[in-house]
Amino acid sequence: MNPRLKTSKKWTAFPKEYSDQIQSVFTENFATYLKNAELIVEGRIYPEEIMLRVGYHEKNRLAQANFEVSMNYSQEKQDAISKIHSCVDAAASMMLEYLENDSEVDFPYTWKEVDFQGQKLFLQFNTENSSLEAEANKLLGIEEDTLLVDEEDESEDALARAELSEELSPPRDDDQIESSDQDDQDSEELSASNSTKKKTLH
Repeated sequence: MNPRLKTSKKWTAFPKEYSDQIQSVFTENFATYLKNAELIVEGRIYPEEIMLRVGYHEKNRLAQANFEVSMNYSQEKQDAISKIHSCVDAAASMMLEYLENDSEVDFPYTWKEVDFQGQKLFLQFNTENSSLEAEANKLLGIEEDTLLVDEEDESEDALARAELSEELSPPRDDDQIESSDQDDQDSEELSASNSTKKKTLH
């Protein structure tokens, strides 16, 4: 994955439980298209950018269709969750258009700014294979864990990660019912979005 901003160097991955939730929503809403394909969800939070990639990889094919979304992010505003939700909606819209048109789409191969649901975000499409990309990184001696934290300003990043992890962490006892209702609402909203007329992204 290549971020949009040149300043995006150090990053934190989406918490696993949140990535799993995103994957579950996509799997549920695109079930009819996933009989012979798998989904790969990857998300990163940079100091000034949030990036989401949803990969669609058909069996026995080398290429992987990647729907990538980037949004500007401010740690001061603490709006990571709402930004991630917007990225999810945009990626779902891209994927729906791709699948409904048998991959005959005209998505940008470099970051392109678009207005989506009244918000400014950036989209791009590529066919990088996530597994091969990970293997290449290993051959180059680049381990995923080494990319998570830059030693400079480590304490500041650790605090930001802790706050985000707490906000996105699984529900605990008293909050179980309330959080579960919210998850259902998020799933319903994404489902409704995908059921409506597809949005024009270019």
